[in-house]
Amino acid sequence: MIWALLAAYLTKRPPWIQAVVFGLCVGLFVAAADHANDREPVLSTVVIQVLAFAAVVGGPFYLGLRSHTAVADPPTWVDVAYAAAWVLALVAALLALFGEGGLKVAVLAIVPIVLLAPPALVGIRMVIERRGHPGPPPSDPAGRKAAPHVHEEPTT
Repeated sequence: MIWALLAAYLTKRPPWIQAVVFGLCVGLFVAAADHANDREPVLSTVVIQVLAFAAVVGGPFYLGLRSHTAVADPPTWVDVAYAAAWVLALVAALLALFGEGGLKVAVLAIVPIVLLAPPALVGIRMVIERRGHPGPPPSDPAGRKAAPHVHEEPTT
């Protein structure tokens, strides 16, 4: 229950806020993975790298979210994106922690891990649940369920 509430905090924000948070998180974990074997990463290089990846990833994420603002639940690709970013942040943190960069570089990936964990775990659960169910029955545009087709024999 608490994970769903924490996930809703991020996923119910306007698309531009979600895109900024998602883009910065991706930038942070990419920087952590890139500098996993640097003992002394240059701060200006890390900042430029984080901002560049935030723009490259956050822009399309924003455009995709903006096209789905009328939908109450986010589309499946949003759940998959949060889950993928979270898993990759875990990998980046482990690479940095066990690499030359150590804890100093692994800290860069901690922020994405913490921020993206709730929507990622909820997203993983939603994807698993959607995979197990074929989906809702077909309906007409008015929202009524379609009647089953009944084959009638012609009368002569």
